[in-house]
Amino acid sequence: MNSRVVRRSGPIAAPVDNELVMLDIDAGKYYGLNGIASAIWQNLEEEISVGDLCRQLCESYDVGMEQCSAEVLSFLKELETRNLISVE
Repeated sequence: MNSRVVRRSGPIAAPVDNELVMLDIDAGKYYGLNGIASAIWQNLEEEISVGDLCRQLCESYDVGMEQCSAEVLSFLKELETRNLISVE
């Protein structure tokens, strides 16, 4: 929860309907992010700790810290695997 994360500058993102569509030019892949995933991505514009990210999401959405942490960590792991974020 103390790890700090930030998105990489490579992917291009734009809102489309009720989601965020992201293009990773290096990998040649598109991703569609729903509302919460979009909120996470937007919060990663500047470096933030995972704990602070989860606290912000808990304040904005009706979710408990335990569930939020589990889902955020899973999503961040996927983003890291796809080389879309940096984790320190």
